Amino acid sequence: MLFNFRLLCLGLATFGIYMTHEIQIAPHTFISTQVKRRIQISGIDVDEELVKELLIKHLQNLSSKERPKLSDAFQIYMTENTSAHRRKFKINANQYFRRFVAQFGDMYLDELRHFHITQYRDQRLAEGLHPNSVRKHNNILNAMINMAFKHLDIDRLSPFRGLQIRGEGENTRPIPNITNELLCQVKEFLISRPTPASMVGLIQLNTGFRISEPTLSRLDDLVLDHDIPHLWIRKNALSDRKTKASIRAVPLLGISLEAAKELHARAKRKNSLWLLPQYAKEYGGCSCSAILNKNLKPFNFRSHMFRHAFIDRLKACNDIPLPLAESITGHGRIQSDFAVYGTVGYTLEQKLEVIRKVLI
Repeated sequence: MLFNFRLLCLGLATFGIYMTHEIQIAPHTFISTQVKRRIQISGIDVDEELVKELLIKHLQNLSSKERPKLSDAFQIYMTENTSAHRRKFKINANQYFRRFVAQFGDMYLDELRHFHITQYRDQRLAEGLHPNSVRKHNNILNAMINMAFKHLDIDRLSPFRGLQIRGEGENTRPIPNITNELLCQVKEFLISRPTPASMVGLIQLNTGFRISEPTLSRLDDLVLDHDIPHLWIRKNALSDRKTKASIRAVPLLGISLEAAKELHARAKRKNSLWLLPQYAKEYGGCSCSAILNKNLKPFNFRSHMFRHAFIDRLKACNDIPLPLAESITGHGRIQSDFAVYGTVGYTLEQKLEVIRKVLI
């Protein structure tokens, strides 16, 4: 005799599926009947005892394993991140991690929710931290969680993603009007005071470099024995280029080339491997920027304005293709097929023609 009945039961959370029970009473050789309990999983009949054993083992494994915590995520992040050797990176990552743990404790990763990062954001803003700085906190914490999920094989999106921050990107400082007349005044002033910091400013004038790019360059990054003298911006022991677009070669012209030659000669006399040995250290760019800002205060001019002014001059030339301009300034952009495919970037000759148009 054989009869079946099915009972819809709640799917086990472990599998995330629904099952049905089936009881079979079938003939047996020695006993008149034998009761078999069957479970149907996704249309496949499985013996209930087998499922029971597997579930018991699975639950035992779960209980025997330690659930990863924020401290585990931090340890993974500091071990695996390519910038972990940098002092500034270590300081910032440690600071943001400690602040989050001080507010919420060393939480289990599976307990993290989006409201935790919103409360963290609100606390930092209430303390007077600038919205742009709060974004830096979030970027580090979000990257830490993403890396931990990846290395721990946790199939989950970071709950810290997509954070909205009020006031982010708003510029509270008045935007200065950087005229060519002002740039010429600054140029003449720097020429009259040929310090290493002044040389950096003169290089920035016609390249739009971020100040850390020339100050943390090696001597062999400066190529003078070429038809088009240029400076390579690339990774080295002091500088982690954050994006692929920031790694580039930029032609040197006019006073920028003369300043680069002077720095090269000085570095050679000191037998230095660095273009600016005075600033070849962590925070070297910040030190150089502080000196430039102090010297240029009478002009109401700051070091980052060289880059802003250079980009403004590029924009004023309506015939310069945006990708070509960005290949000089080192800006990244959303990758189209046009940007991704191909093996050769813009040539030094193409970049040279652009810089000639905006030379000061």
